[in-house]
Amino acid sequence: MLRWGLIGLLVVVVALADWYGGGMVPRLVLGTATLNLTSSPDGAKVFIDGKAVGETSLHAQRVVPGEIVLRMEHRFHDAVARRVESSRGEVLDIHIEFPPTTGSLEVVTNPRGAAIAVDGVRIDGVTPVLLSPHPTGSFDVTTWIHGRERKTETVEVLPRQNTEASFDLERVPLSEIYISRSPRDAELEIEGNRYEQGMTLPVGVYRLRARREGYAPVDRTIEFTRGRNDHAIDMVRLRGSLSLAVSPRHAKVRVSYPDAPGWRPYQEEMVIPTGPVSVRATAVGYRGYERKLTIGPKTLKHSIRLEEYDVQPGRQFRDELASGGKGPLLVVVGTGSFRMGSTDGSADERPVRNVVVAEPFAIGVFETTREEYGKFREVKGWAEAVPEALHPEDPPPSNSLRRLPMSRLSWEDGQDYVSWLTEETGYRYRLPTEAEWEYVARAGSTGAYYFGADTTVFCAHANIADRTYASRFRKPAIADCTDGGMRWVDVGSFPPNAFGVHDILGNVEEWVADCWRDDYRNAANDQRARGGACGTHVLRGGAWDSSPHEATVSYRSFSNRGSGTRGVRVVREL
Repeated sequence: MLRWGLIGLLVVVVALADWYGGGMVPRLVLGTATLNLTSSPDGAKVFIDGKAVGETSLHAQRVVPGEIVLRMEHRFHDAVARRVESSRGEVLDIHIEFPPTTGSLEVVTNPRGAAIAVDGVRIDGVTPVLLSPHPTGSFDVTTWIHGRERKTETVEVLPRQNTEASFDLERVPLSEIYISRSPRDAELEIEGNRYEQGMTLPVGVYRLRARREGYAPVDRTIEFTRGRNDHAIDMVRLRGSLSLAVSPRHAKVRVSYPDAPGWRPYQEEMVIPTGPVSVRATAVGYRGYERKLTIGPKTLKHSIRLEEYDVQPGRQFRDELASGGKGPLLVVVGTGSFRMGSTDGSADERPVRNVVVAEPFAIGVFETTREEYGKFREVKGWAEAVPEALHPEDPPPSNSLRRLPMSRLSWEDGQDYVSWLTEETGYRYRLPTEAEWEYVARAGSTGAYYFGADTTVFCAHANIADRTYASRFRKPAIADCTDGGMRWVDVGSFPPNAFGVHDILGNVEEWVADCWRDDYRNAANDQRARGGACGTHVLRGGAWDSSPHEATVSYRSFSNRGSGTRGVRVVREL
């Protein structure tokens, strides 16, 4: 009996121990509840009533119904504890969100001054650097400095602790890189970084990329070795072709593009480098055409239909001014051709060449008057331009001063005036080109003067240096006649030439659009101006103080400023 009593006592003790130890007895007596445990971040250690039961995520964890203490611990966060109530057969889903915590990360390198990236994100500054506060966790820290080995290590930042990451960056062999490129302005990158002449990189294989508009891109890999490396990149120019349908068929078509400056004749299916190309078409009696196109790697087809001019040479008209009144009197000049220059004149009048005036235009019947120029300055609100006396010893001319040609004008003054006329009328006004001026001055004639070769009748056609002029001023080779004017005379005082233009010779020299050149070599055979960056411009026609040989239709002079002998005559495009 004693034996069985001892056995019973032992069973009771074991059962009690199992009960309080959370063993099978409570579950058999009371049943169980089920816990599904997760956390963010996962990998947290799980304790139930102080006993370790695993790590998250933990599913189907059986517990005795009632109250338990659930605790989770994570190395990068503060521990979280929670009391949990459960009943027999209940299933509980419990998620623990660990609150953010911080520590600090100190990065040092040998040598100092290395760049840093944490998990691939570039950090401002260079080593040594202290990142505080810094989120806790596991991070890949990368450091690098030119000429040294790049290193990456994984470090852990723990709550309220400072983690030091130390790197010894070893020297690496370097390549010194020199790359010649054609074209010279091509954009060149090595591994996405802009190439600089003589740059150094660790030896190895690199991806090189070259780009330039109008060229086939270059992408290649190059191995750079220790020391100097010389390489060349020759990019291939992309080309397309230009196919033009032109009407009328006899039109003269020329093209210009950056790879070959200047204008050249168009040829059917012309092969041209890709990019911008300017096309110009002209034909006598037709309005000129100019357009900028863009050539791609294929054939560009483009149609040009020139508009025939409907003009009446000799017709006179004035444009309305927006500020009130009318602009200068103009006469229409038709198309044609002429021999420009003179074999008998100065060297700057040669070589003589045939010039085609393919586009008609309108030109001032008279030189710009003081009245006309004064209105321009008045509208602009500028200072008074026309004095009330010409010279102390000069008596006032008839009709006061308003019909006198405006003088003392610089080339820039003339440009200001024609720009204002353009704004006022809505039509393009400009100075005549040198070719247009001589075409008008000749008016179909071929000699030195439009009225013939007899200089003794000069005074019936123009105001130049004559016997009247010689009564006050000394000048050799004056005209052996008298026109009655000492200096300026009213515009229109002499009969017009065959084109209906007055005072084209004498009175005041007239600025034209062209830059001065010493002769006509390489000059175009059309009516365009010879431009460019220049400090001096051409003057034509002579003035009241010019001798007959200085007032021919081909005589040229130049200056960079105004004077009492210089004025303007305007052109208006049709």
